[in-house]
Amino acid sequence: MSAEGEPGPRPQRLGRYELITRIGQGGMAEVQLALQRGPAGFEKLVVVKLVHDALASQKAFVDMLLDEARVAALVKHPNVVDIYDLGQAEGRYFIAMEYLEGEPLLAVLRAGREGKRLDALSTGRLIADTAEGLDAAHELRSMSGERLELVHHDISLGNIVVLYNGQVKLVDFGVAKASQSATSQAKVQGKFSYMAPEKLKGAQGDRRSDIFSLGCVMWEALTLKRLFRGGNDGETMRQVLEATIQPPSKVNGDVPPEYDPIVMRALDRDPGRRQLTAKEMAVEIEELLRKRGYGAKNDRIARYMQETFKSYIDARKHLVQEVVAKG
Repeated sequence: MSAEGEPGPRPQRLGRYELITRIGQGGMAEVQLALQRGPAGFEKLVVVKLVHDALASQKAFVDMLLDEARVAALVKHPNVVDIYDLGQAEGRYFIAMEYLEGEPLLAVLRAGREGKRLDALSTGRLIADTAEGLDAAHELRSMSGERLELVHHDISLGNIVVLYNGQVKLVDFGVAKASQSATSQAKVQGKFSYMAPEKLKGAQGDRRSDIFSLGCVMWEALTLKRLFRGGNDGETMRQVLEATIQPPSKVNGDVPPEYDPIVMRALDRDPGRRQLTAKEMAVEIEELLRKRGYGAKNDRIARYMQETFKSYIDARKHLVQEVVAKG
């Protein structure tokens, strides 16, 4: 109830989703926490991405975005975010997906720079799990058995989410591809530091380009430093194409040297010399972890996440409790 005794504003509805609060904003869409309700008291928290009105008027962009989302929704893997629904309601285009209780890898690295770093072996496990999810997408086939050639196009620290239970999820398939074709170049400039050299030279890119991007992420996750970061976009692109890349163990002495050949192979500027598949990259990391005696479970990562992000976890719980209480 409001201060005057009148009912407060009703939550905004989008089809079968009740929008609760905005939790993110990007150049392409706003992100809302939402509640899906159903018969017999069914309730489920989801995330809804709403395409900005300015972009929604561009039919070619919307068609491409929804096509990508339809394909991405076919990927069913523990390390890939689950897409539940997509379409149009109340005049808005949207994608509804799994609500993830966790933080982007970017936040994990930020905590590491502040003195709360995740150990190097657990970091390897996160990258290996991400590679498994990426491989599932790359290997996706249609019902008729035809390979769909799904490529992520935007592997970066912000699109890998580490859950509080230690699991990792890859998010945002197809977004970069759609935005590059339908919006201004400025929309993708922030990710030049993770783009494979062949894409910067004008090639469309394929699964090997994703592997290069994951190599960039792995290098940064291990060293807690930026790999390619120029004073402007042109300088960043030049670094991607030409700069000497130091093996991660040479940059951070806490990194096991066995990581070096895995990372450097993924970062080879010749696509033909990288790992043939993301699965191959995952296997290489898992073999290193096995030799180092790292267990198969992600319990160590879960403990780290729950200790490091305790205040965030408490805030999320409080928000959910408020939502439930308001009914």
